[in-house]
Amino acid sequence: MKIWEKIFILMKDRGMSQKQFAGLTGISESTVSDWKRKHLNPGADKLPAICRALGVSVESLLGMDAADTDYIADDGTVMLIEKYRNLSPDMQRRLMAYMDVLLRSSSGETEPDDSKMLSAAIPTEGIVDKEFQIRKNLARRLRKLARLSRLTINEDSHASGLNLHLYRYLDFIGLDKLDFIKDYLSHIQPYMISEFKSQEKFDNAICVLDEYYRISVYIKVDATKGEEVVVSFHENNKGGLARQNLFIKREGFVYVFADSVGSHVEGSDNYSINLFIMRGVRTFPLNVAAVRYDADGFMVRAVDINNALIGISNRYLEDLYTSDLDISDIELFSSLQQLSFTSFGNDVFSNISILIDSLLIQRDSISRQIADAALCIYCGSIELMESDIKELIETLRIRFSVNSVRVLPQILKRVELNLLRG
Repeated sequence: MKIWEKIFILMKDRGMSQKQFAGLTGISESTVSDWKRKHLNPGADKLPAICRALGVSVESLLGMDAADTDYIADDGTVMLIEKYRNLSPDMQRRLMAYMDVLLRSSSGETEPDDSKMLSAAIPTEGIVDKEFQIRKNLARRLRKLARLSRLTINEDSHASGLNLHLYRYLDFIGLDKLDFIKDYLSHIQPYMISEFKSQEKFDNAICVLDEYYRISVYIKVDATKGEEVVVSFHENNKGGLARQNLFIKREGFVYVFADSVGSHVEGSDNYSINLFIMRGVRTFPLNVAAVRYDADGFMVRAVDINNALIGISNRYLEDLYTSDLDISDIELFSSLQQLSFTSFGNDVFSNISILIDSLLIQRDSISRQIADAALCIYCGSIELMESDIKELIETLRIRFSVNSVRVLPQILKRVELNLLRG
């Protein structure tokens, strides 16, 4: 049964008219009618409002087992979360700032300023669906561009210089720049990206930010050069440019294009699908449970993708601690230098140290790619206070200060960018 069919069955069961349903969800009655008339599923971001109006969970509407959910929340908490998710990223930040004021007020620190709440307006009808469609179209277009033989790279330095940092790092890994960029673009997903229109200086330009990989992608189509596609591609975290993507929260569902379909539960919309997801400079095949959402893609739990990637990093780390490592190429100088080989992963510092050591001693490109990905995944999954991160980075710099490998500053910067991902 399709999602739109389930919605109308639930409305009938509850004796709810389309007009009443539209009033409860804030969705126009004509849009609701179109779902039935055109056999269309609603936009992904309308699911929370729909489920709230019908008194069901998103998991239930998508046909997923409620027992698999990660937490149980009361109705008030669910309502607050769903309202928050329906706000634009800017409005979400305003709301968080207002909540901070309220919390300080409750402790007697200051008086609340109601104007902060009043300044946050609810998005107009259809804007969330529009954003969802923009992301789908952007991801689809980037995937198609990746397959073009006329794709080239603009290696001119950006104002930040961070594209040169990335290119130098790829040289260290032993990975061809164009191959890396094509691999990244060919597997990009809608939930990863947001458009950065202020950097699109002409009609055929696309500028995309990716919070999940923390890069800025700039693609230019220049008709004067025979439709050559020029890609300007760089990691950029300076000044919060690659800011956190709040379109869909990590603990919720995300919309994806499947690279292939594994299995299908007959008579349902439940599938297992295969995705290729990049972390660091390596793309990994993942198999996750999914629900068919529309003709183009599926809904999957973001936590399933994240856990699958963390599993890759954890297995890699476990192998490092349980195998005999050849550390002959590591410049040893003290017991501190060898800490990571003796602590068996009892602390974050030791785990990151051994992951860096592993990256440094790899002798081929594929092994370096995997080591880099394990390092990025591990650092990206750690939750630390900013002060603890600064102390950790400084300790790592001291630990590796006598190592003459030229790429070490870039590796340490890579660690820092993945730790500071807020």
